[in-house]
Amino acid sequence: MAAFILFYYKQVLGLSGTLTGLAIAISIIWDGISDPLVGAWSDKMRTAIGRRHPLMIASIAPMAVAFILLFSPPQVALETQASLFTWLLLTILLLRTALTLFMVPYLALGAEMSSDYHERTRLASARTNLGYFVGVMVSAAALAFLFNEHNGVDGRFVIANYHTYGWVSAILTLVFSITCVLGTWRFIPHLASATVHQGSNMLRDLVAAFRNRNFLYLVVFDTALGGTAGIVATLLMVTYTYFWELDAIQISLLFAGPIITAVILITLFSEFLNRHFEKQQMLRLSCAVTIINLMWLTPLKLAGWMPENSNWVFALIYFNWSIHMTMTILRVIAVQTLLADIVDEQELASGKRQEGVMFAAAFFSAKFISGFGYLVAGPFLDLIGLEAGVKPGEAPQQVIWGLGLIMGPGLAVTMLVPMWMSLKLRASHAGHITVRNALAARVR
Repeated sequence: MAAFILFYYKQVLGLSGTLTGLAIAISIIWDGISDPLVGAWSDKMRTAIGRRHPLMIASIAPMAVAFILLFSPPQVALETQASLFTWLLLTILLLRTALTLFMVPYLALGAEMSSDYHERTRLASARTNLGYFVGVMVSAAALAFLFNEHNGVDGRFVIANYHTYGWVSAILTLVFSITCVLGTWRFIPHLASATVHQGSNMLRDLVAAFRNRNFLYLVVFDTALGGTAGIVATLLMVTYTYFWELDAIQISLLFAGPIITAVILITLFSEFLNRHFEKQQMLRLSCAVTIINLMWLTPLKLAGWMPENSNWVFALIYFNWSIHMTMTILRVIAVQTLLADIVDEQELASGKRQEGVMFAAAFFSAKFISGFGYLVAGPFLDLIGLEAGVKPGEAPQQVIWGLGLIMGPGLAVTMLVPMWMSLKLRASHAGHITVRNALAARVR
């Protein structure tokens, strides 16, 4: 979604890259601030249908409406840079807030539906793989059928196509969100209930959580990754269009194919990895492979060493991005399951079940710094001289070099911090069994 938003507002509607990046950054920073608030609210909620489902249900309609408004700005919003910036900011804030109301309780469910070390990994793997698969298929289908070239006109520069994309996204949001709520409904009687502690407040709980060294390292890990993710999300569509000069169909294949490949690989080997590697070992492996993978592809083109055959170039991009997405999904699964285990550690230490607060707090810093990723990437496009309406093949040389350096070696440098944090993590299957046994003994 982020790639479409920046491309649509900057290259099609003509909003400056700086203002586009600023609006998206503000929305992500607000997203990070609202996550712990919604998490705390969700943790303490008491209703007949549990703690998580009321907020998930309440968010569905606003999410759908926000997609429509975001991709269909009225004529009055298009008249000035200020009005277009305001429309983008307000609609994306609405979307981000609605997503928070759904996603924070939804992610917290993963730590409540099972306490088994390996089963949590399987649940996180299934959820993450399905989420990536559905998300990428929507984007890929849109590029193939909505934004492809028609009668010599590049569909990526046609405003009406984005209106349709907004409506399609809204309908799919309704379908999948309702399916998710219904699919998890039967677990409600078995989920943990809210616990009330005298003198409890979110700030004190967060301070206590950060005394857990594993939690602290994982937050720093995700924070550094957030900056990388913000740059990638902002510049991926632009890089495919101007650096690699790919058409909509090729980009569609690259949006879908590598992620489908990654999902298949993770599905096939997840059980093996789950049984033979600790979760922090999977984090270390994914970071190391990602750094190596970022160092070779774009420098090859900048050095003029890419093959002349465009099919070989496409194959190399596909291979490179398949590795990148496989490592990304592996990291997401490991982080989510490690967080679930850390929630158990924190319950043993404090006597409180705080899935919502801890999941939200862990992702707060990542989202916060991700906003700065957009603040970097948006002005970066203005700095290197990419102007609105420029067609593929017409971008100046400084644009090509700028995109190639930041989307290759530049991203590799940002991955050094998460690599460092993954080396400091200390978590194990045996340690988790000890924690679960202690919790079980406390109940008895």
